[in-house]
Amino acid sequence: MTNYYDEILTEIENLIKEGKYGDANFLVQKELNMPYIPVEVEQKLKSFKRELNYHLSDEKEIREDSLDSLLRKLKGKPKSQLAAASILITRNLRECLLEIKDYLSKDPCPEAAALLIEGLAEQEISDEFTLIKNGVEYTFWSDDIVPIHKSEGFLKAQSYLKDWLENDHPDFYEMAKTLLIHEVYVFLPLSYEEDEAEELALTMLKQVSDMMDEGEIYQKVSKQLAYAKTLH
Repeated sequence: MTNYYDEILTEIENLIKEGKYGDANFLVQKELNMPYIPVEVEQKLKSFKRELNYHLSDEKEIREDSLDSLLRKLKGKPKSQLAAASILITRNLRECLLEIKDYLSKDPCPEAAALLIEGLAEQEISDEFTLIKNGVEYTFWSDDIVPIHKSEGFLKAQSYLKDWLENDHPDFYEMAKTLLIHEVYVFLPLSYEEDEAEELALTMLKQVSDMMDEGEIYQKVSKQLAYAKTLH
């Protein structure tokens, strides 16, 4: 098991211990949506998922949680919205399209909205939705949404981070990759194009570098890129 997965699993475990079930569930769902997961990691994530399903149910009986109950939770606080969204995407979303449309139009919790939007895309539902995010209106067809693991911008940005950091600064690489996944999720229903990938990767690197070494590695990579461009 790689250091990255060790860190992710430890982070999820710590969030559960702290009672931050919504945050833990968001991380679990993101990892489960990735195109490749080592078998032993997938088993552990599914174990976390079962535990979180229990904690995130108000009645502690997630198996009996009705659709109406989940939709009510979408009207609650961000933690409740995340809990409901993470469960709803495992069900047939066609049964509650009107309620999802209403939810997305009311400036919902960004992470919960992202899970639902990708869930609509994964279930190949063809319908028009309007998302209000930070007061800005986005109208989209759910079958036009590019799932995260197929996003050219995401994949290219992840490749840049790997090239820049994996060998000499693996800890920076894993942190930047985690930030990247979150950024691409909450950017839905929009997606990053391949020609935006370098700037996106640099933005993630800057956030990590500013926190970890006062921007030193970010400055180093930026100078290397600028020099490389003078050679072309």
